[in-house]
Amino acid sequence: MIAIDYSLVLVILNFILLLLILNKLLYKPIQKFLQQRQNKIDEDMKQAAKAKEEAETLVKKKDEELKLSAEDIRKLKKKAQKEAEDKAYEILKTAKNQEKKILQEAEEQLGQEKIKAMKDLEGELGSLIASLTEKIIQKKMDKKSDEELINQLLSERSSR
Repeated sequence: MIAIDYSLVLVILNFILLLLILNKLLYKPIQKFLQQRQNKIDEDMKQAAKAKEEAETLVKKKDEELKLSAEDIRKLKKKAQKEAEDKAYEILKTAKNQEKKILQEAEEQLGQEKIKAMKDLEGELGSLIASLTEKIIQKKMDKKSDEELINQLLSERSSR
């Protein structure tokens, strides 16, 4: 049979005591530390997933805002272009109206100048006819003398 030596019992007791001490001092704290570490990793993964979702939501929101602002810019550009075209049309319209007004004023002024010139010519022609008639009455001559007298009077008037 097997003989049990008390030193063997001491070794077994020593081993069991060592296991208990190692379990109490090392295994449980390491297991607790590993569990805490695993919990922290799980929590960090959850936070990372949440942060990723928030970032994706923020990116989508910013994309939508960018699209809206681009659309607003396009609208503003079209509006500014339309306003510029309208303003250019108004400027051209005003310029044409001013051109018509200036032409009308020039025509009126020319008409007045024409009337004035006609009156001046009538007055001058009247005085010329009166002068010519006076000279003809003073001296009646033949046809050749009449032509010379008329030419002489015309040259006197044109030299003035």
